[in-house]
Amino acid sequence: MRGYPRNRLIARPSEDRIVTRTTRSRGHTISFEDGGSGLAIVLIPGWTMSAADWRDAGYIDHFASSHRVLAVDPLGNGLSDKPHDPSAYRWPDIAIDVIAVMDAAEVGQAVVWGYSRGAWLAGMVASEFPGRVSGLILMAGGDMSEDLEPGEAPSPVDEAMSRGDFKPLWDKYSFSEEDRLYDAEVNNPIALGAMSIAESRYGVTFHLGRVTAPALVLVGGQNRPVDGRKTADALGCDFHVLPGLDHLATFSRTDLVFPLVDGFLESRGR
Repeated sequence: MRGYPRNRLIARPSEDRIVTRTTRSRGHTISFEDGGSGLAIVLIPGWTMSAADWRDAGYIDHFASSHRVLAVDPLGNGLSDKPHDPSAYRWPDIAIDVIAVMDAAEVGQAVVWGYSRGAWLAGMVASEFPGRVSGLILMAGGDMSEDLEPGEAPSPVDEAMSRGDFKPLWDKYSFSEEDRLYDAEVNNPIALGAMSIAESRYGVTFHLGRVTAPALVLVGGQNRPVDGRKTADALGCDFHVLPGLDHLATFSRTDLVFPLVDGFLESRGR
């Protein structure tokens, strides 16, 4: 369910249509990017990512041509507040922050789309606030059909992050020097560690039976598609495997992702 550092595969698109805004939720400042007009899509990034990744990879530029796009920095990411207390990241409380963004943007309903950890958050929004979600897109989110039980011990990486040490994370996932510099400049390891510790300490429970919106599940062929299939089966929804793609490439290969999502939106009059 973890995300990767920011995508840098294409040049940054024009930002003329994009405005960075903030709102308050549960006592925290939540930042989001707002672009385009029309029916709304909410984009939620992965664990070490930010709203800027959607922009840099071309998602906002593509979808804002026909939709209102709100790209969220979840609590702990990007330009949003980064508290160090794991209790700030309890599930399902963090879903309230996404609803606060929609309220600030005066959006009643939206297609909610998440990648990696963001897919978990999108699924939580759809199950906790089904009336606010008109469509659900889960990309590289793994198996959301079973609960994550509370009380598990944090991983060594999470323990190191909670002490402010990025190195075990960088080494485990072979981060490039560029990605390490980005993390050191933009991310807060203690906040990222607190996010993961919250999951192991308090658990995560999805009530997918509450989801009323049509859904789409996307997963890379090298990213345990069997887990994505379990989520899709639980939702009774469309499921697509992107052949040969790993976790990061599932986000980066927009040439494969965009047609599937465009088709999903068009088939439902979005």
